[in-house]
Amino acid sequence: MNPVLQNILTIRSVRAFKKEQIPKEDLDTILLAGSYAPNGMGLQNWKFTAIQNPAIMEKVNETLRQTLLSIPIVAETHPYIVSLIEKANDKNANFLYYAPTYIIVSNLKDNGNSMPDCALAIGNMMLAAHSLGIGSCWLNQLPGLTHLPQVRELLNELDIPQDHIIYGSVVMGYSLNPPNPAAPRKDVIRVF
Repeated sequence: MNPVLQNILTIRSVRAFKKEQIPKEDLDTILLAGSYAPNGMGLQNWKFTAIQNPAIMEKVNETLRQTLLSIPIVAETHPYIVSLIEKANDKNANFLYYAPTYIIVSNLKDNGNSMPDCALAIGNMMLAAHSLGIGSCWLNQLPGLTHLPQVRELLNELDIPQDHIIYGSVVMGYSLNPPNPAAPRKDVIRVF
């Protein structure tokens, strides 16, 4: 099978990682792959913020936890957010799956292409990582919290521009366990 298609068909989300850090040259390759994703009008307005420093990773995790704890649960609160808030009640909760690398992808908040541009970039990064034997998992906690003061303060410390919001993030590292095979594909394809 074509190696590109093989890579696409075998990638799986990884949620348990070895402590071993991925090499800088592999991280650089992964980020480069992200920068080559298609993007609206070729503007490349995104920003990729890669974190490998354990103290900063811990700060990101604790900021997520504290921010989630500050959100009131009301009737309109989405069940996913409720589950995250419940998880945040555990002071040892780790929202980054103890991964050694975390990449935040931000883009202009007032650009209609920002979300798809970031999604394609993260997809490229995840496929590049998989091709190098590195596991990854897309994380959705930050995008809905960008507007909250604790998160914005963290983003300022990470030099993420004020006119940017987070559209996605991804953890990466070497998988602790072999991935499970893919579930059978659902009947979603129609050709006319």
